Amino acid sequence: MGCTETVRSGYIWVRDMPPDGPTPELRASDADREATAERLHAAALEGRLDAAELEERMSAAYAARWCSELAQLTADVTPPPAAAPAVDRPTFVRSSPPTNGLAIASLVVGCLWIWWIGSLLAVVFGHVALNQIARRGQSGRGMAIAGLALGYIGLATLLFAMLAVVWG
Repeated sequence: MGCTETVRSGYIWVRDMPPDGPTPELRASDADREATAERLHAAALEGRLDAAELEERMSAAYAARWCSELAQLTADVTPPPAAAPAVDRPTFVRSSPPTNGLAIASLVVGCLWIWWIGSLLAVVFGHVALNQIARRGQSGRGMAIAGLALGYIGLATLLFAMLAVVWG
C-alpha cells in the first residue's frame, strides 16, 4: 500500500495525491522508498545533489517510516511526480453525407465537353443532382453548380457557333 492509498473495510482505495505531496499520516512502503530513491538519483544526475548529499539522503530514504519524511527528502531537489494524464472523453463525430453521384457526373461531362453532348448532359445531370441534394441532404452542391456552369457555357458556345454558321 503506497502513500496515496487508504484501507476501508478490507478494500484498498486509491486517492489522488494532494498538491503538496504524499499523505503524511501513512507509513512509507518499500515502493515509496524506492520511488524516492529514484527521484534522488535523478536529482544527482541533474547536478542538484553532490555525492555526499545523495548518500545522506539515500540513507534517510531507506530509514524513513512515514511518507512525510520521504516528501521532505525530495521537496527541494525534484518536482513532485507528474499526475496521471486526464482521460479525454470520447468525441463523437457525425459522418459527412455522401456525395451525389450525378453531381460528380455533371462536373465530369461538363469538363469533357464531348461534341456538345457533354454540355447537354452536364446541364441535365446538374439540375437532377441539385434536386436530389435538396431532398436527400447529400453533399456535392458545388460540383453540381460547376457542372451546370460548364454545361451552359458549352451550350452557349454551340449556339454562337450555329449562329455564326447561319449568318456567316
